[in-house]
Amino acid sequence: MRLVIISIFIIKSFMALGQTLPQTYDFAENMYVQKSFQSAVEAYKRVLFFDSTSQYTKAIYPKIANSLFETGKYTEASEYYDLAYFSEENDSLKTLFLLKKASSNLILKQYDYTQIELMNLSDSLPEIYNEQRDFLESMLYFSKGEFKESEAEFKKLIPDTSLVTSIFKKNQKINKISPKKAKIMSMVIPGLGQLYAGDIKNGLNSLILTGGLFAIGIHSAISNGFFDAAISVLPWFQRYYQGGFNKAEIITKAKIERKRHKIFNQLLDEVNKTGFKPI
Repeated sequence: MRLVIISIFIIKSFMALGQTLPQTYDFAENMYVQKSFQSAVEAYKRVLFFDSTSQYTKAIYPKIANSLFETGKYTEASEYYDLAYFSEENDSLKTLFLLKKASSNLILKQYDYTQIELMNLSDSLPEIYNEQRDFLESMLYFSKGEFKESEAEFKKLIPDTSLVTSIFKKNQKINKISPKKAKIMSMVIPGLGQLYAGDIKNGLNSLILTGGLFAIGIHSAISNGFFDAAISVLPWFQRYYQGGFNKAEIITKAKIERKRHKIFNQLLDEVNKTGFKPI
């Protein structure tokens, strides 16, 4: 029922515009050239709906995909790049659509799908496409934590390979930061894990708060007995103590992510300096 309603709405919209199929296609093309991508997608889809002979299909699929990519709708863009790939016979364009689909999947963090698309590429590509594959693979391997492979790919893109080596040596140092170690440290001494991660404010807060509750608990146990202290203070101490060492682990993971992101951006900056432009 919903599909019927949508179909009726599209038909009425099309009739209201009073446009022929070629006119609607020309309108979509104009929107695409003007980078009004959302309007272009809507117009292109109207053409596809009414194009009973598939006259425009081959030309429209990649433009819908590009428009969706530009508007950040990467899942749908990936689907249309797939349609574009299977409707195209030209090998060069098919390669382009595979690369764009891989790029969409990489942005979506669908790393396995990205790798599959890249593996589907021919071993002998034109230089321009070969560089694009190297670029996507360099980012893919880095995102998956396969840093040796990522370093090898970045060295294909950045002429100063010694600089790439230096950057990845800095990246190796990040491996020494351990969220598990931070958690254990905060179990032994509350706040110590946060201090290890460089979060002085949270570290001191945790130390003071749990230390204060511990002192209150001891005082309450001496004054009122262990049972009263267990009822009144222990739940609060347990809450902040456990919250503290769990937070230490989270903070340390966030620190690692920030440092990785900084390294990654440095590598991308070096690629950008070469004049390389992603497709």
